[in-house]
Amino acid sequence: MHAMVVIRDIVTTSRKPQCFLASQGRLLSPTRHHSARSSNMAKYTIKVLNNSGFAKNYVLFMQPPAVTSTGGQPVVYSNAWVTFNGILPGGTDTVEYTDETFAYWATATMPVAPGTTMGQSGAAAVDVTLQDSVTFAGTTPIGFGTVTPGGAMTGSYRIIANNDFTASNGYLFGLARPGNVPSIPSPVATFIAEPNDTFNVTPVINFYVADGAYTPGQIIDYTAASTKAGNVNFTGRAQTSAVVTQNPDGSFSPQYY
Repeated sequence: MHAMVVIRDIVTTSRKPQCFLASQGRLLSPTRHHSARSSNMAKYTIKVLNNSGFAKNYVLFMQPPAVTSTGGQPVVYSNAWVTFNGILPGGTDTVEYTDETFAYWATATMPVAPGTTMGQSGAAAVDVTLQDSVTFAGTTPIGFGTVTPGGAMTGSYRIIANNDFTASNGYLFGLARPGNVPSIPSPVATFIAEPNDTFNVTPVINFYVADGAYTPGQIIDYTAASTKAGNVNFTGRAQTSAVVTQNPDGSFSPQYY
């Protein structure tokens, strides 16, 4: 649920933060609920401050959503949502976002593992407060159909997979949020799509900032990356902004304001 704009506070490099851009798959109804609601959404800010003493690359990622399916509980992977490249000592980058959520699909080379990148993709705007459902077709035209309210669990959206594809197609489903290009969703979590199944996706609003070089949309090792990362969680807080500082010893310190 989070639309995003990237702001440059201190000019540290000519390269801008990057996000994976959903390609022209079959992008249907991307603003069905959100075009009317976006102006009323709360806005959040996460700033990254490099006090490490070294030029650094950073990645912003999220805790994977809870996903259940008719056939069980699939393995859910985190994706590199935003990457900040070449931030010099004392430099900052800032991300602003709102509460937008998109159901996401993509193709990928199997087997899926940390390092896997996204291929053809598409997204559809969903509203977890309305428990939206959307159907995925695996044959031409590939992608999501019309989003309809209801059917998902509380706080979730639902992806209903048709039986017109197999594992050999290499499809992934997941969660996406708008990136630094307005209205272009970027994947934050993915899992292997299975035909003739139904998936409930419950977003977890918990952010991490880590150092490292990643390709936007690349699957990352969440357990390893989050262990030493800076954590930002606005749940239950009055503040809507945070700065995550990487200290000279390499640790991260979040501060809310």
